[in-house]
Amino acid sequence: MKEVLNTSNLLIGYKGQALLPEINVSLGEGDIVALAGPNGSGKTTLFKTLSANLKPVGGHVSLFGKNLRDYSPTERSSLFSLVLTEKPDDMFLKVFDIVSAGRYPHLGLLAKLKAEDEQIIYDSLETVGIGHLVNRNFVSLSDGEQQKVMIAKALVQDTPIIFMDEPAAFLDYPSKIELVNIMQKLAREQNKTILFSSHDLDLLLRHADRMWVMAPQQPLRQGKPKALVEQGVIDEYFKPIEAKKEFFWMD
Repeated sequence: MKEVLNTSNLLIGYKGQALLPEINVSLGEGDIVALAGPNGSGKTTLFKTLSANLKPVGGHVSLFGKNLRDYSPTERSSLFSLVLTEKPDDMFLKVFDIVSAGRYPHLGLLAKLKAEDEQIIYDSLETVGIGHLVNRNFVSLSDGEQQKVMIAKALVQDTPIIFMDEPAAFLDYPSKIELVNIMQKLAREQNKTILFSSHDLDLLLRHADRMWVMAPQQPLRQGKPKALVEQGVIDEYFKPIEAKKEFFWMD
């Protein structure tokens, strides 16, 4: 499998202070990896570092064999898209306006949408189940609907790598399962590489193929969910909140 991203002795944090030990991980083409950890473990900091929004404290990130910091912002926008928990608050922006912004890396100097760009936008809205909201003002939507708009924006950017920080936040459980199915379809049919986080540990343990697990001042651990439970990693990294919770698999 083609490697698209790797970290070498990466230290993440702020003002020269690392949040956890060195991180050495990789992502391959078509991988879906779930990032889990309690509040304050550094998940958002990792996303911002991997997407060049934050400089590493040490080490480096390679993207397609090249140091991430050596790419220009325009080049990076064509290689990965990022969904964070922050949302626009302009009360006049419509859903179409926000999602269409994801097409800008693919537009010419005049940044004018073509018919095929508009079709991609409509298709992405349908993919996440909100095609009927295309002309609604963003601020009038529920939290869950707003989250789906931001996911649709990432989809129309059409990048080989997608980072999603808490994409399932504010979604009800059926919508969370729907989101997992969308990610699996993107990886299977379009070879998208997806790294996403969630506070819903039960969702991740039941539906993720592979996990990266973080905790404050602890080394990042990775593996299949069931193995991480059996090794005691989940119990150690999530106690006392999740330590007593039981999880079951269909073998």
